[in-house]
Amino acid sequence: MPMGLNTTSFNIDELITSYSDNQISDPETKRQIEDLLAKDQKLNAKYRSEILTKEILKKRFKETQLPEATYNKVMLSIDNLIADAKKKYSVSPQHSVSIEYPSFWENLKSAFTEKFIGVPRYAFAVLAFVVVGGLFVFTGTAKKIKNPYILSGTESSLMVQAVNSFHKVLKGEVKPAINSSNAAEVEKYVMEKAHFDPYVPQIDNYSLSGAVCSSYHGQELAHIIYQNTDGRLLYILQVPISAVQKKNVDLPDEVQKEINTAKYYMCDEVDENDCTLTLWYKENNVCASMTTMPKQEMYVTFTKFNK
Repeated sequence: MPMGLNTTSFNIDELITSYSDNQISDPETKRQIEDLLAKDQKLNAKYRSEILTKEILKKRFKETQLPEATYNKVMLSIDNLIADAKKKYSVSPQHSVSIEYPSFWENLKSAFTEKFIGVPRYAFAVLAFVVVGGLFVFTGTAKKIKNPYILSGTESSLMVQAVNSFHKVLKGEVKPAINSSNAAEVEKYVMEKAHFDPYVPQIDNYSLSGAVCSSYHGQELAHIIYQNTDGRLLYILQVPISAVQKKNVDLPDEVQKEINTAKYYMCDEVDENDCTLTLWYKENNVCASMTTMPKQEMYVTFTKFNK
């Protein structure tokens, strides 16, 4: 019987991964997956994210010979992890309930038991990522960061800067240099400090708290901060569009294309708290907003103030 999409027998996420790797041979199954991708935006986003991540890794890492010594060290490390997992999840003989230790490491090792030469370097980058991810699962501190642009972004990435700056604002490490609910005062402050005209919108249920300016390798940045009555923050990082054009800060081409097409780019899974990141162009600026709001709630809020 050909493999179908019965989710009681098969994990749909695994099927999407297999489809992105061109490992689905059954035509009917491929057709059903393609129908699902066309109808389900969340699955489609996962599929596009996996494809994009693979492309990014292929571009960043060139192929190279895999030394046998390196292979042996990786296998030994996995053996040790399996042994540790057995100890951690084993139970004493007097207990009648048996607990199976996770088969993650053994499955991982079986996938890499064939000795191969000329392995793409990015394959071991993926392996390292999976191993570290498995450790987080074992220790109960699994991360929720899945956005490929955040995972692969550098310090110059506008998206990474927005996430990092927002966390500093949340922790109180970065505070407004001007505390004001007056948009005109905030605009004047940014004009004087960062030398560009910022976008300071009025946002329903949020009050303007103030702003602070900083610089990255000579590029001025403006940080606009809002707060609601529950103490929840909405933060907007702004730079002139020319900063992206001159490569003073980075913004992935794919994100720029989506902003041009859909007028914004919105995503979650950018940090451990599953915060929502939104990017858009306004007047002559690139805006990157961070909030603890779920994506759907931020979409409603965003469409109201960004008219």
